[in-house]
Amino acid sequence: MEKILQWSTAQQSDDPTVRASVPSPDPKVLAQVLGADTGKDDVTLMKEDISVLVCDDPQISIDDKLTALEDFEMLIQNLDNANNISPMGIWPEIIKLYSYNGEEQNEFRSLAALITGTAVQNNTKCQNDFLNIAGENGFNNLLKLISKSNDFNVRARSLYALSGLIAHNGALYELFVKSDGWKQLEIVLSEDFQNDKKDNKVLLRSLNLLKSLLYDEIVEENGKINTAKEDRFKKVSENGISLSLLKKLSPSSHFDVNERIINIIAYVAQNNYKFSQLELDSLKNSLTRISSIKNNLNESEISLLQKLL
Repeated sequence: MEKILQWSTAQQSDDPTVRASVPSPDPKVLAQVLGADTGKDDVTLMKEDISVLVCDDPQISIDDKLTALEDFEMLIQNLDNANNISPMGIWPEIIKLYSYNGEEQNEFRSLAALITGTAVQNNTKCQNDFLNIAGENGFNNLLKLISKSNDFNVRARSLYALSGLIAHNGALYELFVKSDGWKQLEIVLSEDFQNDKKDNKVLLRSLNLLKSLLYDEIVEENGKINTAKEDRFKKVSENGISLSLLKKLSPSSHFDVNERIINIIAYVAQNNYKFSQLELDSLKNSLTRISSIKNNLNESEISLLQKLL
């Protein structure tokens, strides 16, 4: 019971790393606790959820379909269930929802992105299954959902899904590059975000995606490193991402935003990122701008950045 409580608390977090840090409980045990134990195995429940989703029966409401998707997402928090998505032929139905138009459009799109992110989190098999089935078109439809024209929850969950897809996966990283993903990410990071719950959720998820791109080794299926950090650092410079980050540093920004940006800039500095003079000037201005709050941030990282000037 205590493990279920810890898991339930973690699921309320906006940070996907917090969600992923607590192992998912056995769906059968969870169903018993919630009073929803039907005695059916998980594969049957997954089939039933997707059957509700694709059913054209007018007696099946939109709310029924959304509830089925929510139940499905809970089931695939279990690794074995996530790995069954492809053998059961379910990925195409999820991928279709990225471009769903109709009643409750935002809810369908956001749940599809959430399901994708949950399934592929630290799961190479699901990453590759997704790539083989979604292809370039499906990936691009997901990437489009991070743009400003979409609902904030759709954007946040799509950023979460992209982070999980690209992590340690050379083929999906190459597709991200081919799809101009670096530029799309820079466009998000350069937006004029407000310090409120909705904007912070999108901004923090975009920073998580950037961290995944920069910190994780990008590898091919055979384990060979596919792209060096220097190549990814070059993408950061070419797309003006570092300048967009530095502009975000401010006493009026959320603490987590400032902390994460300082951590990213310090990380690239420690790994021999070549700062341009324009970036160094921007860094100097940014550190001056946050001088009143720097004691609340990581002292060693601030010190490292000051030594660059």
